[in-house]
Amino acid sequence: MFAGQILNLFSNEEIMHITSILQKLPDSKNSGKFYAYTNGFVPTDLIYPAIDRLVIKKCEKVFNKSIKVFHGMMLKEKTPWRIHSDYVKGDDDPDIAILIPLNVEELNTHTIIFNEKCLDSFPQFILNNNKLEHNAKDLYNNLCSHDTVDHLEYVSLLAAYKWLPGSMIYWDRRLLHCSDNFLKAGIKEKTALVFFTTNK
Repeated sequence: MFAGQILNLFSNEEIMHITSILQKLPDSKNSGKFYAYTNGFVPTDLIYPAIDRLVIKKCEKVFNKSIKVFHGMMLKEKTPWRIHSDYVKGDDDPDIAILIPLNVEELNTHTIIFNEKCLDSFPQFILNNNKLEHNAKDLYNNLCSHDTVDHLEYVSLLAAYKWLPGSMIYWDRRLLHCSDNFLKAGIKEKTALVFFTTNK
């Protein structure tokens, strides 16, 4: 499965500079039940050339290919995301999600990626799939106490990537994933730059 983490891609100074640019975006709540501010932008927005120069060009060197951003956002997460897919965002040919933590000190929080692919919604995935014998229910006792044991029985762990300063986390947009329960670790909010890329 296509997922991973690149360490030490950005310096603390670069992260602070990127954050200062993103903070110009107005706060915009996610749709549905409130989890986070998802302050979005697209390649035609004024903010984009700076983000392209500071971030996307570095990502392109890592992947050795052109990155076509469909949508980007500054994520200011207040409540942990439960298991979900980022496949359906309105583009025709989804590629990968890229997450760059904006913390400059180490935080005890993770992005959790599962092996299972979902091209619609997690509730739909549950309807069309059986529970797994080798599943992720053990994560309920630590990282995923904000979701349910029942949900975790439908997925298996690919990786849990810690939000290390200067790193980049990426995954195939078809893969189910979630936040950890960062509130349990005493973290009230965590912020990141997130891109959803497309093959077109």
